[in-house]
Amino acid sequence: MSQNIEALNILDIIEYLRKKLHLLVASYGLSDPQVLEASQLLDSEISKYYRQNRNS
Repeated sequence: MSQNIEALNILDIIEYLRKKLHLLVASYGLSDPQVLEASQLLDSEISKYYRQNRNS
């Protein structure tokens, strides 16, 4: 059960980071360091989510 709750939390984080990334891209363009950092953070959280679900 706690894995399900943790997965939901990660999904919430992923959705937040996705929205933030879209806003940053709209404001600064694709090559801005802030955009690249946000993209890497989003990728990291997505990878974490898939690792957790693969082990379930």
